[in-house]
Amino acid sequence: MIISTTSNDTIEKIHLIDTLERLGISYHYEEEIEDQISKMFDQNVIREEDDLYKVALYFRLFRQHGYPISSDHFNQFKGNNGKFKETLLKDAKGLLCLYEAAHVRKHGDDILEEALIFATSHLEKITPNTLDSTLEKQVTHALMQSLHRGISRVEAHFNISIYEECESRNEKLLRLAKLDYNLLQVIHKEELSELTQWDVSEVDRLPNYMKPIYTILLDLFEEYEIEVKKQDRCNGVYYVKEAMKEIVRSYYIEAEWFIEGKIPSFKEYLSNALITGTYYLLAPASLLGMRSASKETFDWMINKPQILVASALIGRVIDDIATYKIEKEKGQLVTGIECYMQENNLSVEEASAKLSEIAENAWKDLNKECIKPTSMPTEILMRVVNLTRLIDVVYKNNQDGYSNPKNNVKSVIEALLVNPINM
Repeated sequence: MIISTTSNDTIEKIHLIDTLERLGISYHYEEEIEDQISKMFDQNVIREEDDLYKVALYFRLFRQHGYPISSDHFNQFKGNNGKFKETLLKDAKGLLCLYEAAHVRKHGDDILEEALIFATSHLEKITPNTLDSTLEKQVTHALMQSLHRGISRVEAHFNISIYEECESRNEKLLRLAKLDYNLLQVIHKEELSELTQWDVSEVDRLPNYMKPIYTILLDLFEEYEIEVKKQDRCNGVYYVKEAMKEIVRSYYIEAEWFIEGKIPSFKEYLSNALITGTYYLLAPASLLGMRSASKETFDWMINKPQILVASALIGRVIDDIATYKIEKEKGQLVTGIECYMQENNLSVEEASAKLSEIAENAWKDLNKECIKPTSMPTEILMRVVNLTRLIDVVYKNNQDGYSNPKNNVKSVIEALLVNPINM
């Protein structure tokens, strides 16, 4: 009842919802939050607002909760010249909120394309020490990692520290967020410990480096199948195994290209590389253990819906950009950058820019697929969205966080699994 018992002021309620989500504790109030968001959308509360911060906050949360709110609400912040008003430059908080809202854009949201450029350029120009220190930290962090594309638990770690600095903070809410974060961290550590302690039997036909992971996967599937049979639920292991077989077949195609010295067309490369990128496997695998994941859910996922194609595309091209140099040095001929360069007679920089554009357009597709009415419940769609967010974090600044985790991933691992939050 935390939201329904607060003030009747809708902006106060939407701000509280935003706070709960940023602190990582909104899952305790999912039904209540959804009820309030639905009422606000139906009442068209955004129509009455002319403050940039409020409009952008309403807009982002409506979109993130799947409501088809129009980006036309931002037209009021443009002047007669068709550009965003210069008076907005004095509103750093509003610009920050506009920046975050621009990341939930879909195709056709041209004004949000302009908004992202406008907000980013002016937030980057803000002189150090001219803002409240807390707001300055938020701006710096957001320019590095947007809220919508960040990993929620990692963002919660940062936002708890920010909320602690807020003079208007609710001490009980802050304590709940800290306790919740630390308790979940303990659970994650226990799960990781159990994974590393699983027995590894001999698999003679595999090279040594593959034996542990292969056996762990078999053990995992066997354990899962036993459990779902007990509970009379859909056995999704079949779908995951089929996805694994598809990956093996696609790896074989890549091996043939390498042996033949063939550089395929970008379209041919992409049709195969979307599979070897593993997201067509990871997405159905992420549903294992979900009580709400039915046979229809797995059928839908294995047939590669648009949201999954968009996710796989983002992962593929962002990986290609980040790993091009090292793969080139290793003698790998068939990469996304190489194929695009050869086909279009472009430089590395030009091809990288085009692949980045492909990724941005795929994000728009992904955002669109989350707007109601949706093909699947939100909790299913969020599995795909969260996998995509991982790509944005791991390959930040076009650096390969898998090969060199010190760049992007070390701090994420420390936040998730190592460093508890001081109470």
